[in-house]
Amino acid sequence: MKRILLLILLLGAPLSLTAQRFSLGTNGVDWLSLGTINLEASAAVSQKYSIHVGAELNPWTFRAGDPDKQLQMRHNSYWGGLRIWPWHVYSGWWMGADLRYSVYNGGGILKRECEEGDAYGAGLWGGYSIMLSEMWNLDLGMGFWGGYKKYTRYACPLCGVIVDQGEKAFILPDARIAIQLIF
Repeated sequence: MKRILLLILLLGAPLSLTAQRFSLGTNGVDWLSLGTINLEASAAVSQKYSIHVGAELNPWTFRAGDPDKQLQMRHNSYWGGLRIWPWHVYSGWWMGADLRYSVYNGGGILKRECEEGDAYGAGLWGGYSIMLSEMWNLDLGMGFWGGYKKYTRYACPLCGVIVDQGEKAFILPDARIAIQLIF
């Protein structure tokens, strides 16, 4: 029902309406992190605020089956948050906050140990959005997210020998160089 109502509103809007109220984007930094597929959608709720939801998926295992060389950064992550734009939505400086959840399994990259678990928490961000054209932005940002994780650490990605397990707080830095379609 909500989709039908939204379609009626969009079709009934005047054709000269040029306000850009939505965006879809993908973060290049995540793609460079062993091919993490990612998408973020946002909607402007006023001239200075936008809400964002996103997801990441990395299902890849590299050199699978070789206990000395296997590596992975597999995860499913989801977030939702708010951005404040001092000048105007989708243009210039922004700051934001979000809530995040991730289920992950990674290891074999810098050392043989592997860790899997669930992480949840909140993030704080800041950045700048450069208008490339009427429909395209380059979104640059830095931030961090932290919270609480429940984990199990293994001696290697394949062996199954538990080294440590438990729950603890964490904090991770994050960066974005994203391309966004604004419509």
